[in-house]
Amino acid sequence: MGHTVLVDMETFEKDILRLKDGLVNTAKVSDAFVNYAQLELRSLFNQQKPPPTEHSIGKQFISVINNTAHGGLCKAHRTLFTGNKYADDATKSKVDAGLYPAASVPTDGKPDWTHIRLFIEFKRSGTSLDPFDDAKSDAPELDAESRKAVRHQLINYALVIRNQQHRLFLYSLFVNGPEFRLMRWDQAGIIVTKKRNYAQDPRLLLSFLAWFDSLSDAQQGLDPTARLLQKTSRAYKLMDDLARDDPSDMLYEEGSPVPATYAAPQIVPTGSEQKFTKSVPAHNTRARSKQVTMSANIELEDEAYLDVVDLDDEDPRVFSYVREKFRDSLKDDWPRYRLEVGEEKRIFLVGKPMWVSFWMFGRGTRGYVALDVKTRRFVFLKDSWRPFYVGVEPEGYYLQLLASGKGASSGLQVPSVIVHGDVTVSGQEQGHLTLTPLFARHLLAGAKKAIRAATGESASSASRPIDQQDIRRVKTKRPSDDESHTTVQGPKAEPLDAEDTQNAYYRHYTHYRIVVQDVCLPFSSIRSSKQLIQLLRDCIQTHAIAYEQHRLLHRDVSAGNLIIRPSLSSSVDANGMKKVEWHGIITDWELAKTVPVQEEHSSTKPQERPRQPERTGTWQFMSVAYVQNHPRWPVSVADELESFFHVMLFYAVRLLRHNVENVASFVFDYFESSTFGGDGRRRRSSAKVAAVAYGVIRADIHRILKFTHENGRPHRELNDIFNVLLRYFKARYEVLGWEVEKHQVDASDAQDDGESSSPMYEEDDEELELRNLIRAKARKLDNHETVISTLSNALDLGRKPAPYWPEKDAVPDRLPESYDLRVLVTLLNKMYSTTGMATGQEGPEGAPARKKARTEASEPEMAAGESSSRRAGQGGWHSVDVLSARSIAGGKRR
Repeated sequence: MGHTVLVDMETFEKDILRLKDGLVNTAKVSDAFVNYAQLELRSLFNQQKPPPTEHSIGKQFISVINNTAHGGLCKAHRTLFTGNKYADDATKSKVDAGLYPAASVPTDGKPDWTHIRLFIEFKRSGTSLDPFDDAKSDAPELDAESRKAVRHQLINYALVIRNQQHRLFLYSLFVNGPEFRLMRWDQAGIIVTKKRNYAQDPRLLLSFLAWFDSLSDAQQGLDPTARLLQKTSRAYKLMDDLARDDPSDMLYEEGSPVPATYAAPQIVPTGSEQKFTKSVPAHNTRARSKQVTMSANIELEDEAYLDVVDLDDEDPRVFSYVREKFRDSLKDDWPRYRLEVGEEKRIFLVGKPMWVSFWMFGRGTRGYVALDVKTRRFVFLKDSWRPFYVGVEPEGYYLQLLASGKGASSGLQVPSVIVHGDVTVSGQEQGHLTLTPLFARHLLAGAKKAIRAATGESASSASRPIDQQDIRRVKTKRPSDDESHTTVQGPKAEPLDAEDTQNAYYRHYTHYRIVVQDVCLPFSSIRSSKQLIQLLRDCIQTHAIAYEQHRLLHRDVSAGNLIIRPSLSSSVDANGMKKVEWHGIITDWELAKTVPVQEEHSSTKPQERPRQPERTGTWQFMSVAYVQNHPRWPVSVADELESFFHVMLFYAVRLLRHNVENVASFVFDYFESSTFGGDGRRRRSSAKVAAVAYGVIRADIHRILKFTHENGRPHRELNDIFNVLLRYFKARYEVLGWEVEKHQVDASDAQDDGESSSPMYEEDDEELELRNLIRAKARKLDNHETVISTLSNALDLGRKPAPYWPEKDAVPDRLPESYDLRVLVTLLNKMYSTTGMATGQEGPEGAPARKKARTEASEPEMAAGESSSRRAGQGGWHSVDVLSARSIAGGKRR
């Protein structure tokens, strides 16, 4: 099952566009204009002529739409053909056409992704170029290469618009020869109409365009809590001011000396304004006064929010990389926005995101270095669509929970929340929700009702789950206005129950933003092997505190979610200097879950209820046991510790010396590749299985992985850490194997009318003792103590003999710039059947989307082969340019 809901035009008009009387009666077009359009468009497909090209269809089509004769069609918008020129930005995409506000129509013939309101794609005609199949309403996404390529092309255009604008949803128009489809996109999927012929009768299509022309920005899908900044605005100028180099910015390398005290610069009054001397850095504009004035030549709009500044007594200096990344976000003429966050509608200014999810569907996460207007400080802002299910709390809830506990003062390392909340429009309780899954659920409910009516079953007696074949056999009745209003766009949508929506196939999301205090570094910033182990230990200690104090498991331990927070030491040396300290922290807690506590005298393990119908986490770092046994087994501490191990290996192979010759091949083989079960679902990689089940990680077919020093000698401490931990994981998987064997024997006995079969052999005392030792070793992974002590012992300079950890032994990243996961996955897909790579209910049946350069995305909702960024591993702020990954279909660099 993909991400597409196919509907007839009448359903789309009534239930999606919410037009009781339909498009033709709502947005009336004069008969004269319809007749003119029919004449012009029908002439394209005259059988006496050769079939028209995409270019000729597009030119004629747009000429008709823009014509002002007979009263015209669009009053507020103009349509522009842009199929001949690529955009100047990094996307290098050229959508055929777009509808733009009249004041923002491009003049250079290139797409303007910032202002486009509706995109249009033209194809010359034919089934091979139609991405959907009307005959298969339950599975309209076809696998023919040409049709799939067109679908990817449309997805790419929607993705580019999603990443440059701030949207709740998006409309598009697909024209294939004389036929068209209307499409509505959101983070959960696409609702697309069955094809209609516009050449024979263009009235319906013209009415849709006239209706769209009359809509407000919000009705067209733009986010009303995000406002595009004009270049002449004060806010735009403020961002430029604060991006300038500042001599007071601090070094950020671990151990760097930084003056403990800071003297604010003097303000020199000039006329009616307060200005700094030329030597004063731009960032100190935050310390002017509570009334901030700007140059008189800046156009004043409604920007009174800029005049209220709440200064604090904290050190105003920032680490140099923070301002550098903010400055980078303002390059390339990227659109800048004013965003509202939380119930208080606190305002933040953002430019280009540091990283984005490189897949259209799913959480759609974007991370920004933002400017807090209230404090004039740089902060980190994350905009995403969080899963909307019963029991699934937002990330800010968990961060505040952790910060309020005893662990907050005992080594807990998590981001500090400034403000967070589901995104809502002022005066409305309801947050922004994805419509696609609600509508799919609505259709499913209608199918169930129709089946019960057809078979005479009551609601209580119909116990069999309804599947997509059931839906196809039943003609779905459109709901009444009241039913549709309540089911699809009710005034107060409640979080969905995972068990109630197991057959809906589409994930439910609500729009969410969170702002945290620190802009962090990725783990790839390490300078030494010792730093890697220290930072990893910090993260595991935080994970232990969260579990021990709150019974909380993170459930998405992955490379991009372990980041570095630089800070200043509390002590001051004799020279009045502080030292920069690095601490590893865990971020992205939105998938966290509280584990039920087993009663002290009970032998019954408490049942965990699924909160989401899909597998959660990041494919590359999931434990072998969780992938193999989901959904029967929930995530455990041992699974999370295994994920930490995979992250350690991921960075060690990339950034340290070892005997692996082809790192890209190793990374793909261990982290990305997979096997497939009989059910067609993606299973663990064989290299990862060999590591945790047999305790062996191979550099190649002949050699075991070994880490080395610069002189080629073995890195004893690092190799010992891997070997010790592998022995614990091997013990765990031996025990799990015994349990599987026992379960199979018990199941066989049950089928044989309860007659117990005798074991093939009796365990002798020596073997029983050995098994008990292995079980005891496996139990060490039930808590964090053994893993933490293993790392601490390796780092302990006081032990005998003292460990040797060289300074700055990290090497340049060995995962090459040319590493493109999506190309590899696309090739991999062709090696397997369609069934084997189909997207299922659980999540990452193909490669997961990535939100950061060289990092996993923590995006479980990824379709097979529709992966994202080129490389994996940059967390926090550190990223390549937005949309720099290669697109599977169309364009070189998105």
